[in-house]
Amino acid sequence: MGAIATIANRDLKSFFVSFKGSVTFCFLLLLMGIFFRSFAATFLEIQAQTLQTGGEAPKLSQLLTAIFQNLHFILLFIVPAITMSSFAEERKTQVDRLLQTAPISSIQIVMGKFFASAGVLGLVLMASIVYPLFLFKYGNPEIGPIVTSYLGIFLLMCAQVAFGIWVSSMVSHQFLAYLFTSFGLFLLLILAWVAPNISGGGASEEFVKYLAATPHLDNFFAGLISVADLGYFFAFIGLFLFFTNVAVDAKRWS
Repeated sequence: MGAIATIANRDLKSFFVSFKGSVTFCFLLLLMGIFFRSFAATFLEIQAQTLQTGGEAPKLSQLLTAIFQNLHFILLFIVPAITMSSFAEERKTQVDRLLQTAPISSIQIVMGKFFASAGVLGLVLMASIVYPLFLFKYGNPEIGPIVTSYLGIFLLMCAQVAFGIWVSSMVSHQFLAYLFTSFGLFLLLILAWVAPNISGGGASEEFVKYLAATPHLDNFFAGLISVADLGYFFAFIGLFLFFTNVAVDAKRWS
């Protein structure tokens, strides 16, 4: 664990001292703030309309869920920016030679990179806690959907990071790592919607939908935690970390 923590700490510090890292972090928080302000205004407008018509008013927890649903799309561009330099940039600058010749295993290198990138996104989520605190200060939202939404979006971030560092371990240029990661994450986003068109229906369609991240994330947004959804994210993370370890190990001994 010492080697993993050292690598993660080094990458985490280098991310925040770089211009790219600071801009990416602040840009993501700025977008979440813009979303919150916009959705809060829409929420108040809809609430006023329902009071006049006698309909059912939206719940405060749905306000935060709307932010996370839009954040899912924004992560297609943010996560690749965070993970693209995990291996690609170090291979270009030959820094990876130092890690490969150090007395540490490939899995320790991979896990260190993973925890660093996941840690950046985790800090963003921690900073965004101000939004549910704002809701609790001025209202009485359901805490269950808020907690499960945070858990779901963090698991999604970790899954995307695992995919991103795998792509970074396979290419030698940051731009290619960014491009391929964005494309792969976009496919995972739309897979559930295009499943009826690329499968013959029945069991094959359900299998394709299960591979998509969106249905699993929607359950968390609805306040539901199931073994199937947790298993999906943990299996996805574990699978791509394994692929990354194989790629790093192959280059280490080539």
